[in-house]
Amino acid sequence: LLYTEMVTTGALLHGDAERFLRHDDTEHPLALQLGGSTPADLAACARLAQAAGYDEVNLNVGCPSDRVQNNMIGACLMAHPVLVADCVKAMRDAVSIPVTVKHRIGINGRDSYAQ
Repeated sequence: LLYTEMVTTGALLHGDAERFLRHDDTEHPLALQLGGSTPADLAACARLAQAAGYDEVNLNVGCPSDRVQNNMIGACLMAHPVLVADCVKAMRDAVSIPVTVKHRIGINGRDSYAQ
């Protein structure tokens, strides 16, 4: 299974979706990794992924970058499990391909990325 780099919902919905979704048949099985926290946007992007031939869609809840966390993307979502559940439900309801979640082992200082 090959995962793409993380693509934000904003990039797919308001940018060059064709460029972000382009892939080669030799890359299968292939998962599109999404960054976002708005259930409706994630559902729309999951539909785009399925239509583009992806085998799986993955919600990134593990990226530790401050840049993405300031936009409620990545590891900061681990502190909002109800929101993550809502996002996953919206994505699952939108597509028939598997929906998975990338996450880290914890969010407290003991389990920090820097250590």
